[in-house]
Amino acid sequence: MVSAISLLCLPFSVSAFITTKQQLLHAPAKRSILYKTLSLSRSDDNGGADGDIDDFESNRMDIVRSLQKSFYMPDSPTTLIPDDDNEEAAAYAISSRPRAQLDESTGKITNLPLWRVGWIETPGRRNCLNVHEGIYTHLFESILSTQSDTNDPLYFGHLYLPGGTKSAKSGEERYRLKTWREELDDDDRFDNYSKTSTLKAPDISTPSIDRSAVVGCLMQIADHRRMEDGRLMLLVQAVERFVVDEVLETLPYSVANVQILLDKEDVQFKGDDNNKNEQIDENFCKYLRGNAVTASFFYHDYEFNKPKLPGGKDNNSYLSKDDVQWVEISKLLPFAEYSSDDISLNAANEKSSSMQESLNSSFNKGDASSNFAEGEPPIEEQLFNGGILWDPPSIPNVIVRRSLDTSDCDALETLLWLAMDDFCRATGFNLPLEVRVLMPPEMDYLDQMPSEHALSPLYPKIRRQRRLSYLAPALIENLEEVGKGIRHIWLDTPSTHARLRGALERYDYLNNKMLGQFD
Repeated sequence: MVSAISLLCLPFSVSAFITTKQQLLHAPAKRSILYKTLSLSRSDDNGGADGDIDDFESNRMDIVRSLQKSFYMPDSPTTLIPDDDNEEAAAYAISSRPRAQLDESTGKITNLPLWRVGWIETPGRRNCLNVHEGIYTHLFESILSTQSDTNDPLYFGHLYLPGGTKSAKSGEERYRLKTWREELDDDDRFDNYSKTSTLKAPDISTPSIDRSAVVGCLMQIADHRRMEDGRLMLLVQAVERFVVDEVLETLPYSVANVQILLDKEDVQFKGDDNNKNEQIDENFCKYLRGNAVTASFFYHDYEFNKPKLPGGKDNNSYLSKDDVQWVEISKLLPFAEYSSDDISLNAANEKSSSMQESLNSSFNKGDASSNFAEGEPPIEEQLFNGGILWDPPSIPNVIVRRSLDTSDCDALETLLWLAMDDFCRATGFNLPLEVRVLMPPEMDYLDQMPSEHALSPLYPKIRRQRRLSYLAPALIENLEEVGKGIRHIWLDTPSTHARLRGALERYDYLNNKMLGQFD
């Protein structure tokens, strides 16, 4: 008979079964399936006289997949096997897994599972994940089990942790998952900040942080495949950034309530030009931020198309290593593509306009100054003042094509495109389609060929500029002098304007160097 231990000696199942023993014992439907599966395994073990190792491994995987299907089955009476007691099933369904979802009143994502790994994602990127650690296969299988017939988005949080799982198990305080308030209260946090430079550019320092981040990226699962050896392959897209607001669980994996962080241009708490000097606090900002975040999510259907992973008949099939079409998958990376359907933009623009009107109306009525005076500052202001959000560091001795008082995103966007065009002309680099689609229509005079698929005229230019502010630095992030190792800086930058300015400065530095304007 295949032993229970051999069944669990798999990269994806150990944590799931060990940490949820109580769930299985109190789940009549799943316990029944478990017993039946093990009973079948006993009868199968009587055969296999040839003792072929491959057949043994195949049978073992079949048993484990059956266990997985029962363990991660949706917690609903309608999915139970026929001879289960519906009353017992209904009682168990009450304890169904909470689903990560947007709270529109606050702009928070509640019950968000966190994937804490040793690299950083930024909005607008797309990645294909190879998930093999037990903790995280359990995490993603749990997420996938909540998928509904309405195809609601499946979210998880990507959070930087130097060293990944190894650091999480170390027990060191600097690697513990914290909220943003706990991070601000930690007087020792700046001890884990350092700066490095290269011999080629000793004046340019690259800041690094050796501690768990509190600012991360909200990821959406676009598609997935299961591998024959138990691994998961996930196609994911980075849609927004967040800050950890409340830690709910740390075992077997981390779960938190997180606050979505928009750029300053997306949610301006100061109202119109007549109310720029009004002092407001977090109590007033909560409602406005919730509306702004909700409006931002309305744009996701247009900003992120729904690609499918090549290979496999469907999500229920299992791929071998030979079935994985790596070349085709690489064509989907590293940046997300826009949808060709802009039907969602009308509702998104209407929601965004309503939010701004509500803001101005509140100021005109005096709500901000009279009802919410002398409270704590907005979260965004606290994060910036506390050094969690920060502007990109300036590069010394660079000749820039802008004046120091440039404060307009439109002007910075134009200057950045001119700098990128010069860079491509000097290096022979061709911008990828996902970047060229962001070119303003009036700049068709550049050497770079405009994208065949232009953005919809309904799409706000400030969101186009926000996407560019993340993607432009990504193109040069492997260049040691100005780009390598600073992806976290772009994620932690509080505004589109500051990100565009930082990217422009780095492209101008490279262009100046290639033109020989300084050594």
